[in-house]
This record gives sequence, C-alpha cells and structure tokens, in this order.
Amino acid sequence: MKKIALLGAGFIAGVHMEGWKRVEGAEVCAFFETNLEKASAFQDKYQIPHYNSFSRLLEEEKVDIVDICLPTFLHREYTEMAASHEKHVFCEKPIALTVEDAEAMKRICERSGVGLMVGQVLRFWGEYVKARELVEEGAVGKVLSVDAFRLSLPPTWSVDSWILKPELSGGAAVDLHIHDLDYVNWLLGEPQVVFAQGVRSPQNSWDHMVTVVNYGGVIAHIEGGWMMRGDFPFTCGFRILGDEGVLEWSSRAGVNIEEREKTSPLVLYRNGEAKKEMEVREEDPYYLELEYFLDCIENNKPVERGTPEQAILALRLALAARQSAEEGEKVKLGE
Repeated sequence: MKKIALLGAGFIAGVHMEGWKRVEGAEVCAFFETNLEKASAFQDKYQIPHYNSFSRLLEEEKVDIVDICLPTFLHREYTEMAASHEKHVFCEKPIALTVEDAEAMKRICERSGVGLMVGQVLRFWGEYVKARELVEEGAVGKVLSVDAFRLSLPPTWSVDSWILKPELSGGAAVDLHIHDLDYVNWLLGEPQVVFAQGVRSPQNSWDHMVTVVNYGGVIAHIEGGWMMRGDFPFTCGFRILGDEGVLEWSSRAGVNIEEREKTSPLVLYRNGEAKKEMEVREEDPYYLELEYFLDCIENNKPVERGTPEQAILALRLALAARQSAEEGEKVKLGE
C-alpha cells in the first residue's frame, strides 16, 4: 500500500482525492492546507489528518507519494521539499510558471531518484486518447491541420483569486491554454513557429488566446480562454483534418468540469463512407492518470505520459504564444 500526501484542499484536490479513493494499492494518509476554512471542509468530508505545515506532515506521516494540487507559483518549492525527502511527486499542470523553475524541479527529482509526473490530463482523456490512436492508425490519412479549443467563465474558486493574477498563475494563456498546447504537441511532435493574438483581462492578464503553431508544415489552430460571460458552459473539443478523413469531438459541460461526463460522440468522417461514432473508454481521466503514476512507481517503470520533458515543452510553447501576443510577431521555438 502506497501512502499519499495530498497538498491542497481546493477544487482540483477534491478531484484528485476522489481519484485516489478508487486507485487500488493507494491511500491518502494526510493532507496539507493553510487555509483553515478550506481545510475544515475538506477534513469534514474525507476524515483524514490535516496539517498546516508540510514539514511536520513529512515528519509525522509515512509518505511514499506527494500529490501537489497547490497554486502554480508554489509548485517548485513543494516539489523540491518532497524530492529532498525522497518522495515521488505528482504535480498538477502547469508544471511551473517559468522554464527555469520547471527545469529545477526535473533536476532535483532526478538527483533524488524519485519519480515526477505532471497532470497533463488530456493524455488520459478518452476522446483525446482515442483520436490520437486513430490518427496513428491512419484513420484520417496524412494530418493537414488540427483545431482545438477550451473556453470557460472566469474561475472563481481560487483563494484570494490567485488564478486571475498573471504573476501567480500565468493567466489563461498558461493555466488553461496549456492543456490543448500539450495535446497538439502529443499529436504532431515538436512545435517550430508560433504566432498568437489575445485579449487582456482587467488584471492585465492574457485570458483569451488564439494561437497558431507550425509543426513543420502541419498547422494547429488553438483557442483558449476563461473570459466567457453569462451562463456559458465549459466548452472544449477538437477537429483533426487529414487528406482522407476528419475526426471531430466537442463537449459542453457545466460551469466547471464537474459535468465532464456530458459529452458528444467522437465522429470519424471519410469520403465515400457513412460517418462513424467511435467507441471511447468512459472513465475518469483524473483517476486514470493517478492509477498510471502509481503503477509506474510500484513497478519501477518510466513515466511516458505527463513526463517533465513533455510538460516543459508545453510550457515553452505557452510562454512563446504569450510572447508573440505581446510583441505582435512570430516566435521560433528553441531560440
């Protein structure tokens, strides 16, 4: 039985807690949270020990894995603390706010001999996984272009609204947009050139982005933001155009991802054939990514989905897109 320390008691920590409850061979033994109101509600719901000091948690509890569901600006600090105590680390996306911090997280985990996985959850999301499998099987032929989108209302769940402050979250350009940037990287490989335009929020944060990425001739058009209004539902999806077919999927859920089971079918269109609704594994992707990480740790297998390298590449692309929006120019990756 692997013991898990959960850091945070917010919305995504609750999602992870529900996931860990289902993972065979895992037990969340304690959680860390400094906000007393959130901590009290979380403890009342889950009946596990609470610590307002991570150091004391590590001293008093036997922990194998630390699951970091804290604000992005804290990821490096708590990853370094966990790794220095030889604990494996699962960290929510984005890996960090800067490439420098992300690289430091990767290095200390390597030096300490512990695993590090980043929650780029689309790599476990049924429709995204199935679409990639179909592309690899040649279902659409040669890929010509990819469209992906992710749109929501401004998030209201963060303590002191930290997520709306670009210096703490990176804004939607990093925190939200990075999901689809990572997925398109997974589909198409190394991004080469990016050009982006966006809309700034009243907090001067890039909170709505339209990003075009060139992958050596294949173009991706990616839209993401949390500036929707009224009762606009959380909306995401993709369209993959090939020279022999098209894959399309979209989802319009509740305000947050709590209604993520409400979705439309993944459809394959090909010339001369009737459209096909593809079978997709219906399982909570947050549970799947945690189960996957535990399996890697228990069986000493390398993490292949949600690696630090993949997370860093997605962060580089997000930061390059934000730079492009600010400068009004194309940005070459790797420069």
